Amino acid sequence: MMNSDKLIIWTPALQGLMPKVKIDNEACTACGLCYNDECPDVFEEGDEGKSSLKAPFRKGSPQEGEIPGEKKACADSAADACPVSAIAVE
Repeated sequence: MMNSDKLIIWTPALQGLMPKVKIDNEACTACGLCYNDECPDVFEEGDEGKSSLKAPFRKGSPQEGEIPGEKKACADSAADACPVSAIAVE
């Protein structure tokens, strides 16, 4: 018998499976597509105009971190739009 008083919705955060994002700072050309157009919720302009993750998502460096599952589609869009494939979302 199912208890209808409680509803648990599975999310990646519950399992510790938040998507990981890495930016290849060497490859980034500072075009701004990721932080200006595709996903300004996750990315921002960093040093020399190159892409960085916003502070709440950083894990150690501005180019590596984890994002909430609901931001993955946005980050994927930025990765797909990057002309030099400098963004990886796992």
